[in-house]
Formats: sequence, structure tokens, C-alpha cells
Amino acid sequence: MEDFFSKTNYTIQDILALIENEIEESIHLEFKSAGAIGKWDSKKAEMTKDVAAFANSDGGIIVYGLSECNHKASALSFIDGTIFTKEWIEQVLNSGIQQKINGLQIFPIRNNGNIEQSIYVVKIPKSFNTPHMSKDRKFYRRYNFEAVPMEEYEIRELYNRKSHSKLLIQGYYLGKFSENAETQTYHFLAQIANECARPESSYKLNIYINCPDLDKMSITWEQNENFSFTMIAPNKVKLSATGSIPIYTDECLDMARFSLEIPNKIFDKITEEMSIDMILLYSDGKNEFHISNETVRKRLISFN
Repeated sequence: MEDFFSKTNYTIQDILALIENEIEESIHLEFKSAGAIGKWDSKKAEMTKDVAAFANSDGGIIVYGLSECNHKASALSFIDGTIFTKEWIEQVLNSGIQQKINGLQIFPIRNNGNIEQSIYVVKIPKSFNTPHMSKDRKFYRRYNFEAVPMEEYEIRELYNRKSHSKLLIQGYYLGKFSENAETQTYHFLAQIANECARPESSYKLNIYINCPDLDKMSITWEQNENFSFTMIAPNKVKLSATGSIPIYTDECLDMARFSLEIPNKIFDKITEEMSIDMILLYSDGKNEFHISNETVRKRLISFN
């Protein structure tokens, strides 16, 4: 289910896969049938309660338009998108939850393009602007499969979340730059982002390239400052980039940019075995990102 949480777009096939695989609700995932959305105040209050609970906890996803049985995805339960639009849902959540949840995303899905058969995937981030109060003027958090009222001490603890930083590896690019009779050159770019309310000034990104014949390849760093290169083993190299400027709330930065020149005579061997690991270190924690050999191979050979 990791892929479902990391997707940036959703289709009806993604929802059908939840049913076919009997995916179970969890602290990070909840299914709601069409009846969970309504224009009377009690339904709006329930929507804000459920969404605020995710933001006050560790984030997650609510799928509106999907029934559950024994907490497992069981059947499609379409919502009439002509009545309940994406904009209407946004207005209900933004006006009913105090403070507004930054980074909230709503993905509409239309069955065969039919707006009257809609499903809405609501992706809620773990918020660092907590606590969030729902329309009934109460605070909730996720517990097992539901939203439960928070104790006074839990609410106080949420205020402290603002003082912590949270950086993550936002994504990467790996693509071909040039080639000649002897070599092929690829560009690599990694980006980081700040998801919290506090600016972060102390951070470092380590990139580990794992593959044979590293000594036969050329790695050229395209950002000259605050960079180090360490050969850990014959088949492993560590590239490190240390941040030089503060990264602010909701800001995304290019953190590492380098080129990788691969001789044609070892290209097949490299694509068979190369993988990349990234570890982002910062004052309140770390974030890890693994690029498998299969993914690297697809990126490299797709340009040939």
C-alpha cells in the first residue's frame, strides 16, 4: 500500500485494487461510503472531525465513495459530483477546520468520465500547524480505525509540534544528458522540502551509489560548495551535500546535482546492479529514500 499513499494522481483502477486486495483500514487510511457526505450540518461536522483527526495525528488518506465491511474495502459507493464537487468539499473543510490544514489535497475520480459517479481521495498531511479544531469545536486524533476526542494533555503536546522541524526528500530526477562513442552521461537531481512551520538551517543529504566498477565511472558534482566525495568500498560511494541556506515552510530546494558518466563497455553490467540510497539528516530527525535497482535500470535503459 505504500504506492497508494505516495501517488500524485488516482484512477478508478486504484480504488478497485483496494477492493480486490481487501485492503484494511488503519490509522492512516479510512473508507467512507457516499452517505458520509451531506449538506446538513451534522454531516459537515463529521467530515471536519475525520480530516482534522488525521492532521492532528500522523496524516493519511480518506477515500469518499468506497464502502467497507469489517474495516476492509468492499464496494464502490459513488458520489454525485454534480452535487458534491471538489470545490464544495474544500470549502467545507477549510471553513469548518480551525486552523486551516496546509497541504491538504483532494483528488476527484470519475467512473468512465461520469461525474455523477465520483469518488474523492482526500490526502491529509501530518500537520505542524496543530492543533486543528473541527466544526463541533472539539479536537480529535486517530486511534485504530476511528477519530476519537483528544485529552487535554494531548492537545497541549500538539502545540509543541510547531517547534520541531520536518524535512523530507521530495523527489529526484535521473535522465540522460549526452552520449558519444565511448560513454553515456546522466544527470541526477535530488530535491528536499520543509513540511513544518519552523525554518531549518542545519541539514545534510548523503547519497550512496551502490554498483560494481565505480572506479571506472566519472562522477562530477555540479554544485561546488559544501560537497564531499568518499569511496566507502569498491562497490559503494558516498556523496554528501551540506545545506548552506535556511529552508522555509513549504519550500522545496535542489539539494544535490551531479552527472554520472558511464563507459559503454560496462553499461549493461551497471544497469543490472546499480541502486541508490539517500539519507537526509536534519536537527530533529532524518528521512530516507531508496531507489531500487529495478527503478534505476528502467531510468537508464529508457533513454537508449
